[in-house]
Amino acid sequence: MKKNLLLTLALGAMGLTANAATHNIYVANLTDWGNDVTLYSWGSDAAGKNVEILGGWPGAAATAQETISNVKYDKFVIEGHDGETANLIFNNNADEGQQVNLATVTLTEANYYFATNGILVNSYDDPANPDVDFDMPETFVYVLDKTGWSGLYVYGWATGEAEVFGGWPGAAPTEEVTIAGETFKKVPFPGTGEITYNLIFNNNNDDEKVEGISAPSGKDVYVEVTATECKVIPKPGVTTYNIYIEDKTGWDKLYLYAYVGAQPSIFGGWPGVELTEKETVDGVEYKVVKDVEATDVEQTFIINNNDGDQVDVPGAYAVDKNLFFTATTNGVESGVSMVMEDNAPVEYFNLQGVRIAEPSNGIYILRKGSKVSKIVK
Repeated sequence: MKKNLLLTLALGAMGLTANAATHNIYVANLTDWGNDVTLYSWGSDAAGKNVEILGGWPGAAATAQETISNVKYDKFVIEGHDGETANLIFNNNADEGQQVNLATVTLTEANYYFATNGILVNSYDDPANPDVDFDMPETFVYVLDKTGWSGLYVYGWATGEAEVFGGWPGAAPTEEVTIAGETFKKVPFPGTGEITYNLIFNNNNDDEKVEGISAPSGKDVYVEVTATECKVIPKPGVTTYNIYIEDKTGWDKLYLYAYVGAQPSIFGGWPGVELTEKETVDGVEYKVVKDVEATDVEQTFIINNNDGDQVDVPGAYAVDKNLFFTATTNGVESGVSMVMEDNAPVEYFNLQGVRIAEPSNGIYILRKGSKVSKIVK
């Protein structure tokens, strides 16, 4: 009895109990990150206090590798913390590396099984029937070519990464497609959405080229290119909205990251999209992300400077209207979604859904904020 009492007291001093549970997290690493991977887990204990269950970032290395039903797993062990909430982030053990949110779980089970390719995550209960196949969609750079060049190539580079379209001058379009009356040239843009590439459009030489666009691979991007400039444009016929941030942080740069559940969304991998454009609305200057494709799926937003500082936007928001936030270094001062109809920019579209600068004679669609109407000029 005395021995058991001493054991209980000793475990209590370490924050454990005599019957503390062990929770095994099995991750089938199907990424191209290599073997130097770690698991980070943050959550809340029974008292609601925030805890880093596997230590500070980037977390803990695997305690073992196990093969079950011909699938190789990295095994991470969580001792205790039974009943606590754990947000599991699998990463490549680097401050500015790659990561994926596996899941948010309540630690009640002995074993949890995941497979990931670095962006998509499958979870399953029975390791005898593993789900290790990922349905990766085909994605492209869609180019509205107004260059007048004899040929068009797309070259893409990112620091420390392979050239996504191969060596200079890159790749030529594989086909053309007509969308809402506009003809686009398509260049396959494979990837997981985690790596953002700098794109250079060229005529297969160094003299005729334009650059200035960055985009995450593995996501469709629509670009209008002339012989002197290029710019990202919204997909024709698709409703878009703007996201405005009043920047009171004092940071040198401002980025907006979004995710849905365990997956990155809208802006690709961390740190998301950099806000470089400015717009004044109702006397307030905002940094703005323009032409975000509308979605009724609620996004969780993180405002950051890509240098370790970040603030979370409370709640989650569907991009079904213009969104307005105010960011300080202490957090999001007013993370309220709103449509400022009187101050919203006016946009015009023809009947094919193509946005135009200014209507002439005819019938057009006018959009102001979330209000859409038909006009006759």
